[in-house]
Amino acid sequence: MMKNIVKFLLILVCVSSCSTDDAPNFFFDFVAVESVSDIPEAFVVNQSETIEVTYLRPSTCHGFDGFDIEKNGDIREITIINKVVEENNGCSNLENDLRTAPLTFNPEEAGTVTLKFYSGNNEAGEPTFLTFDVPIVE
Repeated sequence: MMKNIVKFLLILVCVSSCSTDDAPNFFFDFVAVESVSDIPEAFVVNQSETIEVTYLRPSTCHGFDGFDIEKNGDIREITIINKVVEENNGCSNLENDLRTAPLTFNPEEAGTVTLKFYSGNNEAGEPTFLTFDVPIVE
C-alpha cells in the first residue's frame, strides 16, 4: 500500500513539473448567430445538406471550434462555439468581423424539424433564436 502511495506521489510531481506557465489559457464561448442561409425548402432523409451559419467574431482571441447541437424531439437548438485563447499580449475587440461556418445536417427520418439558432439574449437575459421549420421527406 505504501509503495502505491509513493508511486502516485512521484507521478503527481512529474506531471505537475511538466506544466509551464507559458501555455495559453483558454475557455469556450457561445457566440450569437447573425444569419443563416442555404436552408432548403425540404430535407431528404439520409441526404446531407450544408447550411451556412454567419456570426460575428468578437475578438482576435476567438476562433471557431464547432457547433453545440441539443436535440429535443424534432427540435435542434444550435449554438456556435468559439475557443477563446487568452494571449499574453491581450485580445483586440473586433467590430464587424463576420465569419461563416458550414453546418452539415443529415436527417434520419421523415417529418418536420425545427432548427433554432442561438442569436443572443434579450433584455431579460433569456436566449433568443432564429427559428426555421423545415419538412423532411423520404
